[in-house]
Amino acid sequence: MLEGRRSLDQAIALGEAIGTVFVTEARFENYRHLGDQVRVVPERRLAQVSSLTNTDGVIGLAPLRLASLAFLANQECILVPVGLQDPGNLGTLIRSALAFFSQVGLLVGPKTVDPFSPKVVRATTGLISLVAVCEVDDYEQSLVELGEIGVSRLALLPHKQGNLAHARSLTPLALLVGSEAHGIEDALLEHCDAVVSIPQRNQVESLNAGVAGSIALFQLAQAAGYSDGDVR
Repeated sequence: MLEGRRSLDQAIALGEAIGTVFVTEARFENYRHLGDQVRVVPERRLAQVSSLTNTDGVIGLAPLRLASLAFLANQECILVPVGLQDPGNLGTLIRSALAFFSQVGLLVGPKTVDPFSPKVVRATTGLISLVAVCEVDDYEQSLVELGEIGVSRLALLPHKQGNLAHARSLTPLALLVGSEAHGIEDALLEHCDAVVSIPQRNQVESLNAGVAGSIALFQLAQAAGYSDGDVR
């Protein structure tokens, strides 16, 4: 569900196959060009189905697509949010990955926020449609399978050995980012090829997951050879 003009307009601009678009009378002219896809509904009805406190009069429906684990190996970068519950953090990570890599996958397992939830979709401003999303029941087994098909698995941890600035980055790569509260469990680290961390001053215990992951994604993209001239 694409809530708000920003998310819907972005998805349309990207060529997403939008289904039905629900708009208030005040917004109809903005989407008249979509023809029969548009349905005009009362503002109170739109507010009933929206997760927004104050809706801006637009909700669009797009197809929900899922990818297989094997398909993720075709992506340059695979995000693996482990137990990440904050939709804003996940949305930030997705936008950052798409800023630095052409092809992005997302491996989502238990106790991680739904990437198709309205708050995550809004945080990505509709860019979730560009991501190959794979939902799994077992992170550990999935990491094993990714390793078997040639994916480099990196875990981002605070205050650990493996300075990110010195990391070699081979694509396809998978970056594990844990929540600030629980981090990444040891059982998953055993199936990673390397642990990386961001150098920081001691007075800061840890960085926000979205911020830390974004810094790591930028550094890994540079290490993989994506220079300024490769911006897509």
